[in-house]
Order: sequence, then C-alpha cells, then structure tokens
Amino acid sequence: MFTKKKYLHYIFLASAVSLVASCTQKKNTTTAADELEVKDTSEIVFKKVDGHTAQPIPTKMSMKKGTQYVFNRNKNPYNQSYFQNPFDSAILVSGTFCELRGNHFHAGLDIRTGGQEGWKVLAAADGYVERVKVSTAGYGKVVYIRHPNGYTTVYGHLQQFNGSLADFVKEAQYEKRTFEVDLYPPKGALKIVQGQNFALSGNTGGSGGPHLHFEIRNPRGQSTNPLLHGLKVKDILKPEIKHVSVYLRDKESLYTSGAYPYTTFSRWSNYLKNNQALKLAPGNYSFGLHTDDYFTDRKNVLGINYCWLTANGALLYEYQIEKFNFDQGRYINTHTDPYIKWKENTTYFRLFKESYNPLPYYRQRQNGEIHLKHGDSVQMKLYIQDYAGLTDSAMWIVVGDTASVQLPALKKMAYTEEHRVSGGETLRFHEWTISVPKKAVYHPFDFKLYTKPNKPNMLSKTLQMHYGYTPLHTYINVSYEVPAKWLSYGEKLCAVSFDGKKTYYEGGSLKGNILHFKTRSLGEYAITYDHQIPKITATKLGRQFHFKVTDDLSGINQITCSINDKWILAEYEPKTNTVSGEIPAWIKSGTYDFQLSVTDHRNNKATYLKSIALYPQ
Repeated sequence: MFTKKKYLHYIFLASAVSLVASCTQKKNTTTAADELEVKDTSEIVFKKVDGHTAQPIPTKMSMKKGTQYVFNRNKNPYNQSYFQNPFDSAILVSGTFCELRGNHFHAGLDIRTGGQEGWKVLAAADGYVERVKVSTAGYGKVVYIRHPNGYTTVYGHLQQFNGSLADFVKEAQYEKRTFEVDLYPPKGALKIVQGQNFALSGNTGGSGGPHLHFEIRNPRGQSTNPLLHGLKVKDILKPEIKHVSVYLRDKESLYTSGAYPYTTFSRWSNYLKNNQALKLAPGNYSFGLHTDDYFTDRKNVLGINYCWLTANGALLYEYQIEKFNFDQGRYINTHTDPYIKWKENTTYFRLFKESYNPLPYYRQRQNGEIHLKHGDSVQMKLYIQDYAGLTDSAMWIVVGDTASVQLPALKKMAYTEEHRVSGGETLRFHEWTISVPKKAVYHPFDFKLYTKPNKPNMLSKTLQMHYGYTPLHTYINVSYEVPAKWLSYGEKLCAVSFDGKKTYYEGGSLKGNILHFKTRSLGEYAITYDHQIPKITATKLGRQFHFKVTDDLSGINQITCSINDKWILAEYEPKTNTVSGEIPAWIKSGTYDFQLSVTDHRNNKATYLKSIALYPQ
C-alpha cells in the first residue's frame, strides 16, 4: 500500500530514456485511491494546431493539481460548406471513418437507412461521373463523382442508378454481355449537380445490411474523414475504454510465439479503479487498448480517431487518423493486435508503433515503451476522443517489482517442423511447397508445420500451415504434388481452408502433377475436388424473373441468361443466392425459350431451360 507521506514522486528525465518514479511501501490503512487524490474531472483541453510535426511533444504533468494536459489535435483544413449530406434527412452513422475492419481500415462513413433500401442518394456537390462500377463484391453498385475542387465523392452499395447514368450502365452491360462492369465515362459526359438524385441506396456487394457507404477522397486519392468536411451528424454518446492490454516487449517471444507476452484488464478492474497498483517484473513494457464509440445508441459499435497515452505526465504515444492511403490499408495488421483478435475475437490496437509499421498516424517516444526497474512507479493515463470531441480517460499505476511473476509466455502450438522466416524462403513439407515472398511478412517468425488426419470429403491430409495469429501482408504461393491416382479429377482439383467447421474454397490451377494456389491467410488447408453442378430453382418466371442459385463448394463464377439465344441482363446477388431481372420491352409478346446457365469456379455448369409465354406490358 502506498503511503501519503512518501507519495509517488513522478520524474520525467529530459533524455526521454526512462519514464519512471520512485515509491516507498509500508503497511498503513489508507487506500491507493486516497493517496492518489485523482480529481481530474475537467478532463483535458484540446488545442488546434497545423499538424503532428508543428509542435514539440508536450512535457506538462497530466495529473498535477491545478493543471490540465494540453493535447494537440490537428487543425481542420477543409472547407466546411462545400459538400452537402448525401441524404435529405439527418445522418445516422453505423460505421465511422477508419474504423478497424478485419484486414483493412474503413474508408468512409456508413450511413444508416433504417434497414431499408431505396432511399434517394443525392450528389454532395456539382461534378461529373468519373467512374461507375457494378460488382457482386466490394462496394457492389458504386458511383464516383469528380468535383471542380479536385475531390471525389464515392457512393457504395447502391440498389440502382437513375436517369442517364442508369442508361449508360445498362448499355455497357449489353455491349459487354456481362452484369459486372467497371466503367470510366468520358470526362464531363455524365454531369451531376449538387443535390441531384442519381441513385437509390441499397445492399449490394459486400454490405452486411442496407446502408450507404460514403467517402470523400482528396486530389491525391486519399480517403478523408467526411465529418471533417462539415457534414453534420448527431453524436451524444462518448467513446468508452473497455480493456487495456500490457505487453512485455520481448522480440524473441514475438518471433517464436507470434506475440508478446501479455495480460489484459478491464475498465472495471481494481487497476483502473485505482484501488491497486499493477506490479510487473522489471522490463520494457507497452500497452494496448480495446475501445468502442457510439453516436446515438449502443446498437452500432463504432471506432475512434484520436488517442493519447502519457507516462508520468510525458506524452508516450499519440494516434490521430484523418486520412489514409488505400494501398496501406492492410497495414492495419501492424496497428492492431492480431494475436488477441485470433484468440479472443476482440480487437485491441497497439499503443505503440512497431518498426515495421509504415503508417503515418503516430507520434511516440522511446518506441512507446516504459523501461521499468525494481522500485520504479509509472503513472499511466490514457485519453481517447471521437470526432465530436467527446472523451473518455483512464489511469493506472505500474510498479517494478522483482518479486512479481513475469507476464506468462504464450501457449506453445503443436508442430512437427518449424522454420524461422523473414520473407524470401521456400519451405518443403511432405507433398507441400510453400514460398514466402519478402513482402509477405511483417516481422520474422517461426513458421510451424504439421499434418493431421483427413477431414470428411478431403483427398489429402490436413496441413496445419502455421496459425492464423500471424497475419500475412501479401500472398504466399503454395503448391501440392498430386498423386497419379488423383490426376483423373483434372481441373476439378482444388485447395480449401478451414475455420472451425467452415470450409472455404481457395482455388488452384493444375500444371502437370502440381496444384498451385496462393493465399494471404495461415491455418488449416487440404486438397479436394469439386464436381457438383450448381443448383437452380425458379421462384418467379415471366417478364420479371427470380431464381435461387446455390453451389456446394467453389461458388458461382458466371451467370448467363438468354431468350431464344439472345443475351439478356440478369443480376446476381451472392448474399441472398438470387438471380433476378426483367425481360426487356423490345422482346415482343410471344412464346420463347428462356435459358439460365450457371457455372461455378471449377467449371461445373447447370442449365435451366423452359418455354415461356410473354404478354403485352
């Protein structure tokens, strides 16, 4: 227990090599909360500046009585009245800019549409359609509008296009005889005025539900936070610090086990209630954060853009993200903790920047570490803030103590062989060959390999190709030496991966007796074959048609619809496994042969053929 007379003396060394303070311990009846006398109820003051490098890292004490820590939030350089809202109603947000999403940062705002499709989408400013794309993945139906100020607005997951834009897209689809198109109209050919309703909102592509994905990209093609451009949203709930993680910065453990030794504690733990000091064995430590933000309700969990961490009053780490380059999106794997995500399915981001992290969002000193010796005390304080300025904070005390148990080493995973890889290696293991390019790895690690028995319907044994806690930045190349007795399957041979009970198609091409495929994920793999044709079920057939189409493994690759062998447009939506469309008016009344052909990724083809009578509209 800390004494009041010999209260924690915080020292900030000018060399910024050690952020520590001394403390004396003896038995008494006061509590840690009494001794700390934390009354920082005013939170923090934010001062606008011109950028990260415009001001030196501040050194004021964050917890000293009568003072406030002045954090520097970047100056907003954008015109606040150039762009209007893409809806004519209030914006309610279900996804924020640069929210942490799997293997990428979220590039814009997801705007709620009340679980419905068909809301009128309005142009945010004058301009022209620079690009329009129709895809079964990604942004689905998406429009890119270029504006006179050099910026581009993006509108994704649309249900349909309107007016001349719709005519332009349909004409191209018929010309190319394909539903999926990626078009760049001549500059100025499709002019748009501010407030024009050029499309309806939808749920196409990789959308998880009806909404509008909205972006504002600068002339360099970087995605910027739309809220910085003056779009008005209602935000009444502050972000919340949920958990803090503590890491022993042991590089060898990172390379051997895939992660630093760590522990986590919640906002409701004694450490963050300031009832107990966190005792750690001497060493170098960093921290991480699990946090959520909310705008108007707790049904939509959102992300934050601003974070500061101090150690004994000195800024140790700062994170501000207001724009980003798309080609750096996968570096989210250096921003977040992939091991905790894999193990606990909870996203923590690191409150330190690794040497292999090229993202430009941070400032830190001494690698975001505190160097803890026996008897040292370090007061950590963490602040997070959303765009609206709503803030949450937490404080805890770290004490160096040789009697404390070191953070536990991570559980050793099973393997038969392991090879330390830094990129540029080729590994051979039984019938498998794995080539790891230099750019595929973020840091050296021990690549673990072993085989397990065949899973149902698999030709090969299961390869445990390392574990999913180690992310890959680019693809690795994998090949399998196919036995002669399997060669009769030919192009039907393919690779699959497993995640629990789920099986995922990984593709592959057969050259001679070698099956080649590539992947950006590590885990369980096997070789099988796909010879099952897709299934087609008609649910409506007339001028308007609707079909259910499913495939057991490799997935739908191509859909062709025709009337008396004349190609007609049919839309495929993989989320609902549906094919739908309308027979064009230029096909007059009469009796016709309607045909729908569906092919999967291993060239298994199913055909539906039926004679139908068409009547006047």
